[in-house]
Amino acid sequence: MWNVVSSVLSFCFQPAKKWFLEKATYILELEDNLEALQTVAPRLEAVKVDLQNQLEMAERKGLRGLHEFKVWISEVEAIQPKVDKLLEDRSAEIERLSMYGYCSSNFFLTYCYGKDVFEILEKVQSILSSKSSGEVARIGPPPGVEERATQRTVGLEKMLEATWSRLMEKDVGILGLYGMGGIGKTTILKQINKKLLEKKEDEFGVVIFVVVSQNLQVGKIQNEISERLGLCDMAWEKKTQKEKASRIYDVLRRTRFVMLLDDIWRKVDIEDEIGIPLPSPENGSKVVFTTRSKYVCGRMGPHDVEVKQLDPENAWELFRQKVRGTTLDNDPKILQLARKVCEKCKGLPLALNVIGETMACKTTVREWQWAIDVLNTNAAKYSEVEDEILKVLKLSYDDLKDETVQECFQYCALFPEDNKIEKDVLVEYWISEGIINGGGDKERATNQGYRIIGILVNACLLMPVDTFEIVTMHDVLRQMALWVASNFGKEEEKFIVKTGAGLHQMPQVRDWKAVRRMSLANNEIKNISISPVCPNLTTLLLAYNNLVNISGEFFLSMPNLVILDLCSNKNLTKLPEEVSSLVSLRYLDLSRTRLENLPVGFGKLIQLRYLDLSDVQTLQSISVDIKLLENLKGLGGIVAKDGPLQLETAMASLRSIVIQGSIISDIMEHTRYGCRSISAICFQNLTFVAFVRVSGIQDLSWLIFAVNLTFVLVHGPSPELQEIVSREKVSCKLNKGSSIEPFRKLHTIHLSCLTELKSIYWERLELPSLKRVIIKHCPKLKKLPFNKERAYYFDLHVEKPEWFERLEWEDEATEE
Repeated sequence: MWNVVSSVLSFCFQPAKKWFLEKATYILELEDNLEALQTVAPRLEAVKVDLQNQLEMAERKGLRGLHEFKVWISEVEAIQPKVDKLLEDRSAEIERLSMYGYCSSNFFLTYCYGKDVFEILEKVQSILSSKSSGEVARIGPPPGVEERATQRTVGLEKMLEATWSRLMEKDVGILGLYGMGGIGKTTILKQINKKLLEKKEDEFGVVIFVVVSQNLQVGKIQNEISERLGLCDMAWEKKTQKEKASRIYDVLRRTRFVMLLDDIWRKVDIEDEIGIPLPSPENGSKVVFTTRSKYVCGRMGPHDVEVKQLDPENAWELFRQKVRGTTLDNDPKILQLARKVCEKCKGLPLALNVIGETMACKTTVREWQWAIDVLNTNAAKYSEVEDEILKVLKLSYDDLKDETVQECFQYCALFPEDNKIEKDVLVEYWISEGIINGGGDKERATNQGYRIIGILVNACLLMPVDTFEIVTMHDVLRQMALWVASNFGKEEEKFIVKTGAGLHQMPQVRDWKAVRRMSLANNEIKNISISPVCPNLTTLLLAYNNLVNISGEFFLSMPNLVILDLCSNKNLTKLPEEVSSLVSLRYLDLSRTRLENLPVGFGKLIQLRYLDLSDVQTLQSISVDIKLLENLKGLGGIVAKDGPLQLETAMASLRSIVIQGSIISDIMEHTRYGCRSISAICFQNLTFVAFVRVSGIQDLSWLIFAVNLTFVLVHGPSPELQEIVSREKVSCKLNKGSSIEPFRKLHTIHLSCLTELKSIYWERLELPSLKRVIIKHCPKLKKLPFNKERAYYFDLHVEKPEWFERLEWEDEATEE
């Protein structure tokens, strides 16, 4: 019976016995396992370090580390923290065990610890035994070109080919593509990446495309490059920025690479900051980047390409492609309207894409008409335009950072679309508005204004024109500027701009008190009879309308108006006396009107600093002008009547002189050419002089004292004019030690139809800024104030080559 019971009990307790013995083993063998782990851990670290060194040395030689060894290192780095933790807890666990001999004070905790030691020891031994032997790297470049999604380059093909050709030139290592936002720079860069993909594999070892963006993060750029080079592992993340740069440099310097950096906003020291070796003809590597800033291009290297807007034909092709469907072909009226919508995009691919896609579902004439009206007045009403165009372009505006520069940019939106903006007029507006003041110094303020224009041009927010004194503004950028100026559409009446809108009367305004700036240029307005209350209106532009009559009530409630432009209203013959109530007026342009008299109360405009009366040939008297000149700080232009023009009191602030169809004995009859001080004859602000059909003057010697003069035009007939500068009149001022360098800033001379002109200047001049010379129908002019060799370095236009060949030069050697 007992045997039976014993057998039954033995059978029942056998599993428990087995379980206990297995668990006890982890405790009984704990110290031996810890000793083994303590021994093998340093060996594992040593093998890992040796392998890392081998890989690094191999890659420095241009070899590629084998992936299996990088995986092995990753396994080691993954288990090492666990080994360290077990060995760190060793003392405490052994102490718990020794308190009861081989029995732990806490059996379960010691069992868990012993089990972990046993399993980690086995894993470490397995990793060590799994390491492959043999070469750790092989010959071969990093991955070649990463394929990226690309768009069809509608209209950009020629630009792409020109860029590609330039890039492949041997002496071009770093090439910048610049242009306004949405112009197609990224598309071209992606196409370059695609063309590199199609080239022979041995042409470039690696091509890397990195998006930089406005918030440049060096670490992010380095990580993207390292991914392409196969450098990323756990050790990479622990490296400093400098160490990463060194590692990238070591790999790239041993291969021929192309680095494509998209959307750079500031100068990047690609070598020191990122680790990209500088390209050279010797290493054959290339760096191409895109930016919205011409200034950044200049700082990054000597080679750049401007990406310009599409021509009308290509713009239409892109727009049609985005509209899709048969709507345009089925309705001639819609086709006509679609072309107008396309024209509003002004060749900007971003706008053509977004607006084309937006209009793809519009199938009625009225929908297209409404679209044109919205694009003319407030393009931001289209959510797609606001989100996908204006917000993209606003990044360039935000990057200006300086609030003064930003406000100057907003102001440019007041000019009509496609309008050429004269720099000096723009700066005069900014000064009059008080946006810039140069600390109260007019010359400093002017310099500040031109500096801001340079900043806007470099940021591709204004576009330079061939002539040096003109800029333009892309219409889509203009819409962005208006959107920003109206507080992103929340205060639409703050900036009212309806230029070239075909208006025949003043527009309806819900709240005149909200209006700060208004531009209604290039319309058909004839009469103004309203009497708005405009306490905040500072700028009012009414140029190029058909104004005949302006009621006096119109000006009564504009106490803060500082700029009034009535230029080129050719039917305007009088101004109301109430103009004198504009007590804050600083800038008044009445040029090319038909005013017969100026209001008697004009003298009350004591703040007036700039008055333009050029080409107002109907004024019966300029006596009022002369009296006003004492109050003016600047004079943009004047009209001259028969007789001597005595304007010495205004010369200090005069910026331009435009005189035509007049008889003048001398523009400075009372000027003393022989006076001691130049300040007595001060033309510091004079930059532009134009005389057209002016009789009575024998010379223009006073020009010698216009130290900032840049442009001179004299067009006849002027039968008495024999010299531009008379030696007899000015030589006493140009004696030894004189500080005057004649015509130092002059860049354009235009002389035509001057039958008696014999001399421009009696001796050779340096003329360091001269860029363009036009001389036509001046038969008695036998000598120019520069040598023949100098003539080939600027744009020279003459009536006949034979005249040029007959000119007298200083000596035979100079001519040869």
